[in-house]
Amino acid sequence: MPHKIQNIYYKIDTIQKNWELIKELDYLVIPVFQEKQNNNDRNKQIYETEIIKELDKKYQIKTLFKKEEYSANKDSIFIFPNKEDSTFIFFGLGRINENQKYKELKIAQSLLNALKSIKKKQIHSIGIDLYSLKELFNVYQLNWNIKSLLTNLLISCADYTYHSLEAKEISKDIENLYFLLNEDIPEEVQLFVKAVIDARASTMDLVNMPANIKTTNTLVEKAKSLENIGLKVEIIDDVNWIKENMPCFYTVAKGSLQTDPPKWIKVQYIPETQIKQKIALIGKSVIFDTGGYQVKPDNYMNTMKADMTGGATVLSIIEQIANLKLPNIQVTAYCAATPNKIDSDAMLPDSIVPTTCGKKVEIRHTDAEGRLTLIDAIAMAEKESNDLFFTIATLTGSAARAVGPRIALMSTRVDKRKEFENSLEEISEPYQSLEVEEEDFEDIKSKLDGADINNTGSEKYRGAQTAAAFVFSGLSSLEKPCLHLDIAGGDMTKDEKATGIAVKGILNYLHFISK
Repeated sequence: MPHKIQNIYYKIDTIQKNWELIKELDYLVIPVFQEKQNNNDRNKQIYETEIIKELDKKYQIKTLFKKEEYSANKDSIFIFPNKEDSTFIFFGLGRINENQKYKELKIAQSLLNALKSIKKKQIHSIGIDLYSLKELFNVYQLNWNIKSLLTNLLISCADYTYHSLEAKEISKDIENLYFLLNEDIPEEVQLFVKAVIDARASTMDLVNMPANIKTTNTLVEKAKSLENIGLKVEIIDDVNWIKENMPCFYTVAKGSLQTDPPKWIKVQYIPETQIKQKIALIGKSVIFDTGGYQVKPDNYMNTMKADMTGGATVLSIIEQIANLKLPNIQVTAYCAATPNKIDSDAMLPDSIVPTTCGKKVEIRHTDAEGRLTLIDAIAMAEKESNDLFFTIATLTGSAARAVGPRIALMSTRVDKRKEFENSLEEISEPYQSLEVEEEDFEDIKSKLDGADINNTGSEKYRGAQTAAAFVFSGLSSLEKPCLHLDIAGGDMTKDEKATGIAVKGILNYLHFISK
């Protein structure tokens, strides 16, 4: 996978005992922050961490800070190119807002900014100073969550080295990455953070693949590769079977039957322990979305190669669940894979089509196709007696407008949503919850006497919630717990590259409930 971190080490000892290693590093990256503000203190003084004191003894680093007027403002960088030992890269965190959410993520983003100052492509060794971060959390009396901190820091290091499979040249390559700290890091945390960066890289590889070479077989090949690690894989490519058993999904696929026929992909992880809970991960897998006959405006069609992010996410997550050997939970990933294209037999507005769950759907708009695949997929997953359902989808522009580059989280059950929210906050995964109300289910009721629901709703507001209500309608009861993640606002960066959104949040939750 093309994040280019070859080896990860955790050097658990004092600064003094790790000093010989520090001297041999190519780069030591050091967070610096300002003293906690007193009521009458408006001066920005750098807090003298233990490592700054050590560096000052050897290199008079405080004098250099003063000479360059460096005060550790947020995202500021100070580079000390020591010719004898490591190059020291200091990155500022400023004063910490103690009430700010996602502190670990914000620190990691500052780390990534600092890493980008390294222009060398082949890097033998980088050390990340966690001593100073531990002092920061003590000074500001913050909760020290080593799992979240390491996960987010390692994600930044992985993102620094990441390049797509199609990249003309490798961006960065770190041979040895060291985290320096004076406390033990549990092995399960080490394994978890490695699983997160590998799952994100796999997801990003699939999403970033160019539209001209990405097909339903791209997800099929990814699924089949998971047989090598013991997962059970089932691929149904019989179009007649799909037409009979998943007619709403088939309706979307009608526009590409000749060029890229649909695939129903199922990958299952069964633990070696007793199964206490069965989890369904259902990922929207629209390979490319033209909008159908109600075609998208040209600028909205760019990045539609990413409309299968949900499918890429669930396949990459289940791979790491198997690698972690999570106990007590059976997990099944489901992907209803098809493009949404245009040909002479593509779906038409004003059509009425059946669904797996038995409801009849009025097609109001051919560009509201993702929910048509998901309503059948969730009904199929329910037939297999799953206890908890996740739907992960780049589903609506409304979600992007409502919550920006966060997960728009909706659920049939408040208790499960709150449990999942706690897991997202613990791992510093930004989200915003939206309530799906009775009015949203009312809004998707069809006015046609031959249909039960329509795929867009009647009003122009609450588009994210009405889309969720449509997906939930595939379940036999709203008492069935379903967590719906609309990731349409955060699946791609402003530079049109995949982000791996939701991977760490879902993995953290599954890691938690497996215990």
